Amino acid sequence: MLLPLDRDDVERLVRSRGEPDWLRESRLRALERYTPETWPTGLEEEWRRFPLTDLPRTLFIREPAGSDPPSEYSSVPVAAAHRGVVFDRWIDAVGDHPDLVRRWLDDGDGIASHAAFRALNGAAFGHGSTFLYVPAGVEVELPLHVHKRWNRSESAIVFRTVVVAERGSSVTFVEELSSEGGSSGRLALPGLEVHLGEGARVRYVRIQRFADDVWDLGSQRYRSGRDSSLASFNVLVGSGRTKMGLASDIEGNGAEVKLYGLVAAAGHQRIDVNSLQKVDGKGSSSDLLYLSALYDFAKAVYYGVIRVEPTSSGTGSYQECRNMLLSDKAGADPIPVLEILTNDVARCGHAATAGALEESELFYVMSRGFDRASAERLLVRGFFQRVINNIPDVQMRARVVDALAPRIGRIADIDAEIAA
Repeated sequence: MLLPLDRDDVERLVRSRGEPDWLRESRLRALERYTPETWPTGLEEEWRRFPLTDLPRTLFIREPAGSDPPSEYSSVPVAAAHRGVVFDRWIDAVGDHPDLVRRWLDDGDGIASHAAFRALNGAAFGHGSTFLYVPAGVEVELPLHVHKRWNRSESAIVFRTVVVAERGSSVTFVEELSSEGGSSGRLALPGLEVHLGEGARVRYVRIQRFADDVWDLGSQRYRSGRDSSLASFNVLVGSGRTKMGLASDIEGNGAEVKLYGLVAAAGHQRIDVNSLQKVDGKGSSSDLLYLSALYDFAKAVYYGVIRVEPTSSGTGSYQECRNMLLSDKAGADPIPVLEILTNDVARCGHAATAGALEESELFYVMSRGFDRASAERLLVRGFFQRVINNIPDVQMRARVVDALAPRIGRIADIDAEIAA
């Protein structure tokens, strides 16, 4: 059943934000795409394991501006700012750089069965939306960071993040999401679009720590130009339910895509990730690595497709999903799929596992003086290290490890336990 959102709601949102006509028209086009035909039936492979029967019937048009704390943005390095880098709240970017934002206002595409939620995002995005633009040839040396927070509320969390890296540019961007809990149920619809021009390099990290009353139904789309390089890291710790649709399109020769994910879930959390890696061009590559540590009654589902286009040649791609079960009540369903539409492939494969810790591994660590709980945390930390080691910046790695600490602990805490 469709969630309530109509033209009057969208018009009211546009007026409250003082948006121009072209942005109003973009929102209304998105609303037109929000139809009963786009709503998941539950028969789609991506949605068979994620029922929507208890989805919050949420409010999309939020309280007046200022009802949530402002997002905390880091400063753009002076040299980069002087060369035209834009990193700002969406509403300010629209006011200061309307032609630039309009140029990159992509109506978007992605996994077909997620279309309804992309359309909702396009029609109703508001607080927390960000626009990041890096002109051609500009290298932003220091990571850019924003922490987006939401107060306790019944209203939906709907925001849009657009990242544009022009030809030969380079940027690292960290986005942290958190919310106060306590509502009876709340919907989050994050939207991310990343555009990489020829030879651009983008490193993107999202740390999601929503409260456990949130249903997080997000979408991400990456578009990679010729000879570009993308590394994306999704760290999923929060929310009661998460459903993420991640689409990567390679649109030029020699592009390199790395998609990483860490899932640390406990209680009754359910984390469901769908990916679509479209591989095209000559000599391009697309690799995915998602690792999950699941405690208590938590459940992780991964359904991902690699599609090697018939127009590609000499491409390489891989899809790997590993799940560590830290409870006999936890569960995981990793389902990788390959669609290879050409004979000219350098490599294409997948791997998927789900299993408990080996008792022999626990015994080995405990024989070094650790109790069982500390030994378990150390093994999970080592399991996650495959992804953490690929995060390029020390401070970024520290933020990720800090977000995971409630599940995997801190090395200093473990050392203190041993000393005691």
